[in-house]
Amino acid sequence: MAGGAYWAMMKRIVIAAAVIDVAGIVLFVSLGSPFLAAVNVASVVLYVVAWHLLQRRHNRIAVALIWLEVLVHSAAASLLIGWSSGFHYFLLMFIPAIVVGAPRRWALPMVGVLLLFYGGLHTVCQALGPLRPLQPWALAVAHGVNVVQIFWLFYAMTAYYRSTVLQAERRLLAAATTDPLTGLDNRSQFHARAATELAQCKRRGEPATLLLADVDFFKRINDEHGHDAGDKVLVRLAALMREDLREGDVLARWGGEEFLALLPSANSTGAAVVAERIRQAVAALRIDIGGQALQVTMSFGLASVSGLDELQQAIGRADQALYRSKHEGRDRVSTAPEPS
Repeated sequence: MAGGAYWAMMKRIVIAAAVIDVAGIVLFVSLGSPFLAAVNVASVVLYVVAWHLLQRRHNRIAVALIWLEVLVHSAAASLLIGWSSGFHYFLLMFIPAIVVGAPRRWALPMVGVLLLFYGGLHTVCQALGPLRPLQPWALAVAHGVNVVQIFWLFYAMTAYYRSTVLQAERRLLAAATTDPLTGLDNRSQFHARAATELAQCKRRGEPATLLLADVDFFKRINDEHGHDAGDKVLVRLAALMREDLREGDVLARWGGEEFLALLPSANSTGAAVVAERIRQAVAALRIDIGGQALQVTMSFGLASVSGLDELQQAIGRADQALYRSKHEGRDRVSTAPEPS
């Protein structure tokens, strides 16, 4: 069943169709077909009503009016001035609308009914001929205008669908690769980005260091101030770390109150300077929790990493260094010894 994006697109199409029919009034008066000009007036009125119904979410009634307008308008114009006027092209606009908007079990039968109507209209037009034919030049103008309009409508509809699909893909990608609370990379995205960065460091012969950080006494924050306060602390610390790290560094929420960063082209000494700077910034931070200025601290563990095949062991060594920081009093930076 169609969602909000579909109905937003329908509103735009209704507005575009109404504008086209307003121009059609002028066109058919100038081509000497006042009856078709009157049909266009009625069409504009129907589209205005349909737009107001869509605004009030009376979607089914609005769609019924749109169907009625296009079917009657296409049939009347084709019968009056002939099949070669090109009004039958507008019936084709229903195909993508049906496929996207109708329930799946009804989509194919509805397209089939539309095909029968299209074929039947063609047969009748061929049998009767134009009931109120235009001059050949006027018929050519009508056909050309209809072709341009249908191309434009299909372009507008396709562009809107494409934009909707791209937005959905971006949302799915974000959901698959980022932590929903902090907006940082999740574990799987960290591994993917770390693989790229470590491969580049290896090619250049440059070092890389892991930085594992943990919020001190985080359970106490949740217990005393509530989980919403804990979430606020994590979001604020994630933003602080993201600001303090370089653009090429890879930062992820590793789980719970832990954050893991890969610092390419940084040895343990340089990474310790970065970690100390972040530690001091966190210690100086005051987070407003219900009018109370909450102070938090973080402990850090560092470990060098030489390649992707050694990443998991390096994370383990960073975790051991972090444990040492916790054991020695928290709010400090510890570096794991180089692997033997």
